[in-house]
Amino acid sequence: MTDEELAQSHAACPTTRSQSSSTINKMTDACEKETILDWTAKQGRVLTADGKATEFYTQERGFPFQQDELPHHHLMCSNTESTFSSWATENREKNPVCGVFSRPLFVGGFEHTTSHDEVVYNVQTNTLFIDMRIPRIGQKLLKEVKGFDDMSDEQMRMFARRHAFAGYTRLQHEQNRPVCTRHHCIDWNFVGVPRPRPNKWFVDMQNDGSVWKELSYAKDDHGQHYYWEQWIRYNRDGNGNGLVLALRKEKTKSDSRDGILVVVGDHFNYILGREMTGSEKDYGKSSTVDIIDAAIKAGDKRTAQSFLSIDAGHGLISKGWVIDCALWHWKEGSKLFDTVSVEGSDVNSLKVEINKCPWKVYECNINPDDLQRIFQWTGTGGSFPYESVVLGAIGKKRDASSM
Repeated sequence: MTDEELAQSHAACPTTRSQSSSTINKMTDACEKETILDWTAKQGRVLTADGKATEFYTQERGFPFQQDELPHHHLMCSNTESTFSSWATENREKNPVCGVFSRPLFVGGFEHTTSHDEVVYNVQTNTLFIDMRIPRIGQKLLKEVKGFDDMSDEQMRMFARRHAFAGYTRLQHEQNRPVCTRHHCIDWNFVGVPRPRPNKWFVDMQNDGSVWKELSYAKDDHGQHYYWEQWIRYNRDGNGNGLVLALRKEKTKSDSRDGILVVVGDHFNYILGREMTGSEKDYGKSSTVDIIDAAIKAGDKRTAQSFLSIDAGHGLISKGWVIDCALWHWKEGSKLFDTVSVEGSDVNSLKVEINKCPWKVYECNINPDDLQRIFQWTGTGGSFPYESVVLGAIGKKRDASSM
């Protein structure tokens, strides 16, 4: 039989076509599984120039740092609440990267990823931040999952390959350039083993502020930044000049989870920390994905679920505070909260409760009455000037003296 006759035979036979399609789908799924299981490792390789970052970031090479600059230092000292609050009170400067950003390019070593590989929502206020990154590939293998109880062992391992972290970004200036140092209080990848170098980087901003590069603080042996990331503003973030709000959940006896809510313009990101039962097993691992893989291998789904219990997502206020992208994708389409109350005569006396839980105000540049209206926004608001308040026609540079 010639090649042409063989092709005609395949085309004429539904069973053969079905088998071929099935084989291709299985091969595609296998390739996607392999790619998604490598996603976290690849992110690490890009960020560290394939593991060389610790060699580059040393005092001997001209890049000294203090222990309290390390991203998990204050988390491990259990003093992030007092430290972050103090920084917010002292801060009087607007951060040039205050806004909401996607990441079209992430380069380090001889690898890179793009916005085709992962969706990123990085919401940065002048104080607190939440950065969420979810791989695009492999998500169809998880889309029918409606919760952890629905996940197979393999799906739970794939679900572990995503990232969200939050905390405080400190702004300084060196070499006549902005330089930012991030301090984490909630971190998907942190399981007790701290990162050995600061999360510190230079900002190279385009003149109009719409695009900027994050450049590693330390450099490689050729004098080049060993990694860099390109960030582009999402529409409707007000260029960081409209609504800017940063809240941190206060821990109570009934709810000890940490949490952050940040709003810039029309966008919000939220994150809630892990819910640990105290019965989780110790597998002696240094990363979340390694713990999940070890727990799944041991048949210990309870420990795996605890370490995957960080909840984070993004949405738009103009859509009624509905979550449109989340680590827990089954929450997409739901509203962020049921009830919110705002009290106070000015920013200094401002008190916020979300679902009857108190949240500390780190930053807010609108008055309490307008903030209550923003929290109650459902898409329409009569005479309330929503667009002006949120997108900056009346937005102001943050005045920390009123905090």
